[in-house]
Amino acid sequence: MKYGRLLVLGVALGAGLLAARIVMNTNAPQPETLSVLPDAPTASAEVLVAARDIRLGSKLTGKDLGWVQWPESALPKGAIVRASEPKAKETYAGQIAKAPIYDGEPIRPQRLINTEKGFMAAILPKGKRAIAVSVEAETTAGGFILPGDKVDLILTRSDRNSSAYSETILSNVRVLAIDATTAGEQEQKNLSPKRTATLELSLEQAEIVAQSQQIGTIALALRSAQDSSDDEAEEVRRQGGVNFVKYGVSSQATTR
Repeated sequence: MKYGRLLVLGVALGAGLLAARIVMNTNAPQPETLSVLPDAPTASAEVLVAARDIRLGSKLTGKDLGWVQWPESALPKGAIVRASEPKAKETYAGQIAKAPIYDGEPIRPQRLINTEKGFMAAILPKGKRAIAVSVEAETTAGGFILPGDKVDLILTRSDRNSSAYSETILSNVRVLAIDATTAGEQEQKNLSPKRTATLELSLEQAEIVAQSQQIGTIALALRSAQDSSDDEAEEVRRQGGVNFVKYGVSSQATTR
């Protein structure tokens, strides 16, 4: 009789524990089911890009241009989109690059010139003149003056007593070319200096340089990149400017 009661009590206790466990599992928070949705397709557009490196002053051909898919959310400002200009390759072929354009870079009309004139005339800013200056090899910083650098112009001449002296006549002048090589065409660290540097000047400054070449020798002094600026070339006045003697009469030439 006693064992029977113990058996019934054990069965009841086990049933209670089982029921309690079922209740606890039922009330326990169920893990959330995450629904993985496929990524929404990103809208893209065909953009005209350089199919290879394009050097400064190069005339574009059809082989230089190509279309690539570009995300619309990241379209560069000024990029040429095929949907709006389907014949852009034909339109821009033949134009001249005003700056280097690298492989894969979007083509921008602002960096191109559409002209039948020569490259030098095309890249000259309005109101500027390009003048060639004859310089000796030893007066061009040993060949380290490159197109695009800024230089000072130093005039060396002799007085009546055959004493030579020098003075800086122009400062912060941009070099457009050394001989026939422009910026972007140089393929090595430095260029072998020969005898001609093409400079970017105003009309008045070009007149000073032209006259200076008649009375002395011009040397180019390379400016540090930290000293160079995008400001226009400046005339350096010393003793009122550059003195020129014509028919025994002394006069001064200034740019102002």
